[in-house]
Amino acid sequence: MHSSNVTSIAEYLDDVDRSPTALQLMLAYHLKGLREEAGLSPAEAAKVIETSPSQMSRLENGKRRWQRRGLEAALLIYGVSPADVDLTLRLLEASTRPDWTAGFGSDVLPEWFQQFVGLERAAKELRCFETRAFPGLLQCESYAHAIVEGDAMGQTSLVRRRLKLRAERQKQVFRPNGPTIWVVLEEGVLQRPFGDRHVMRAQLLHLKDVLESNDQKVVAQILPTNLGVSRPSGSFTYLQFALEGLSDKVYTEHPGGATYYDEKKDVNRHHATFDRLSAGALDPELTLGYLDKALRDLG
Repeated sequence: MHSSNVTSIAEYLDDVDRSPTALQLMLAYHLKGLREEAGLSPAEAAKVIETSPSQMSRLENGKRRWQRRGLEAALLIYGVSPADVDLTLRLLEASTRPDWTAGFGSDVLPEWFQQFVGLERAAKELRCFETRAFPGLLQCESYAHAIVEGDAMGQTSLVRRRLKLRAERQKQVFRPNGPTIWVVLEEGVLQRPFGDRHVMRAQLLHLKDVLESNDQKVVAQILPTNLGVSRPSGSFTYLQFALEGLSDKVYTEHPGGATYYDEKKDVNRHHATFDRLSAGALDPELTLGYLDKALRDLG
């Protein structure tokens, strides 16, 4: 069952902007539900499709891809209707189609970042808390270049390809039916220079333009340094979904990788943290004025 404001699996399959990454997780959820309806344990199902219980768990968590042979064997023992067989096979086929990211190598799109890029455009809302820099989705070209160039240690080709990925991510997210974005920025983000003051000016003007021209699809708040608000140790992004079988997730980066949280207690903790940060930050209506002040301070 799904509520009226949640897009069903069948409906999402007909969406031209569907995400194969999201579909893979929805497939895992769907097949777990079919197994439970059949009254089978994970161990019993694993025996039928000739895999181990641990691999069965990975299949049902979306951490391993289903293969058609194993999926058909599972559907047979689950005793599903012809309509459900058709839906499940369509879901499998759609989840394995190449995404727009297929042309990017692991030096540009490492494995730990792939799921996030695949899921962010499928979200209903992205809630971001940033402590170091403006979020990639809200970066202008020159600011992004300054950040990427430093991380890529001057490798021109790598810089160019990473900038291309960032620009395409922005295009995917800012499509007409894309997610809304709610950002809380540490005040230091506006003061921390990447590139020279011309680059910082361009970035501040870019954020102003985004806030003024996106019909409230982007909300930004500033969290002043001198406010006594308890802060987490680093940045995070909360991904909220309205898709059947796809639960909300939290993404955090660390040197050399990332952590994804989807356990309810972890997701709820980050949700409460973001609410607390937003409540302590300046009202969104004050952000444009704050950006104007920052621009004046640049000289």
